[in-house]
Amino acid sequence: MQTAFTTIANSNLLGALAPLLANFRQRMRRYDDSAEFPVTNFQELRTAGLLTLAIPKEFGGHGLWQRDRFVDYYRLLEELAKADSCTAQLLQVHTHASGIVAWHATPEQRAKFLPEVVEHGKLIASAGSEADPKSRTAEVGRSELRSAPGGYRLTCFKHFASLAAAADYYLIWTAVPGAAPHSERQLFVLVPRDGDGVELVDEWDTLGMRSTVSWGIKVTDHFVPAERVIGTPGCWVGDPRTFTLAYVANHLGAAEGAFEAALEFVRVRGYLAQSEAIKVAIGDLASRLYATHSALYAAARQWEVAAAADWDRPELDRAEMMSLQALHMAKRCSLDVSERVFDICGARAAFKTMPLEQIYRDIRTFTLHFRDDLYMVRVAEGLLDPETFEAKGKYKRMDRPAVAVAGA
Repeated sequence: MQTAFTTIANSNLLGALAPLLANFRQRMRRYDDSAEFPVTNFQELRTAGLLTLAIPKEFGGHGLWQRDRFVDYYRLLEELAKADSCTAQLLQVHTHASGIVAWHATPEQRAKFLPEVVEHGKLIASAGSEADPKSRTAEVGRSELRSAPGGYRLTCFKHFASLAAAADYYLIWTAVPGAAPHSERQLFVLVPRDGDGVELVDEWDTLGMRSTVSWGIKVTDHFVPAERVIGTPGCWVGDPRTFTLAYVANHLGAAEGAFEAALEFVRVRGYLAQSEAIKVAIGDLASRLYATHSALYAAARQWEVAAAADWDRPELDRAEMMSLQALHMAKRCSLDVSERVFDICGARAAFKTMPLEQIYRDIRTFTLHFRDDLYMVRVAEGLLDPETFEAKGKYKRMDRPAVAVAGA
């Protein structure tokens, strides 16, 4: 069905995705109830060729999240999030992780690891967060490798690792030993799920986003051979890309899914469809979604402008500044829409026969992924003194030592 916010037309990727969306929405409740990875969804994504989005075309992928393929990537995530934002988030994690490997790996590493994704459908989870859910201190990058003959040894505990329960590899964010700031030493290592010293810790008992199974990954004295070290020290700060707009696409798509469910509910109930108050509410929410949609794709096109300009610093910083502003809009818009559809539909919206309560829980949980106030500080500082704004400034800020809390 053509909806108010359909954004891709005549796209091969959307053509592959479209037949899957109704099934994803139908399974959403079951996977949420069981806090289970959506196995069948990913089997269908694999069959449709959608696990290779960020793999370069020369390796059999689609080449998204690079050059002139940012808009297409975010459109795909938006469409998927309309049906199931958890599946969209899981695909996003795998796409970013495989895209990082494709960008930073050596030719030999690309020849080894990329065919495992393209030909065998293997999944890669990105594990970077060290924000312990039970800790009282702010997150600071601490994970470091220890030198060993032929490579390194790794001990770390990563949290909020979406896709962890189903991935074949974990792309661990860590750093080589040294005295330089953590962001300047940071690189990645690929750790196999069944590797020695690798343990999954199920700490994911949450309000929403339950089927992302974002477990913890505990790694103890794991040997990392040189061929599984991805990138060079400081490579992520040097990588021009960010994750910001993927979150915008997910929040927006989830809100659009809630809005369109509310529209369908109202259409078949004449007493609601004739209400002037309901019409005002629908018009207002549609306008907010349109504004957020416009912000997302204006920023996405700016990323393509920056790529075409060979990642010229002003163009790159402008792309991330626009992305942070779009993220702020998406957070506020998705929370407003997912809450107000309950007032539009009334008490029936609270029943689990409708998707609205789950969409609301997922949005409320996922929008906590980042601290909006800190991002808005970055925007304001960049506007007040443009020379100080850097697209990857977030990671340099994390080099600052954590503030100790009594009793922590």
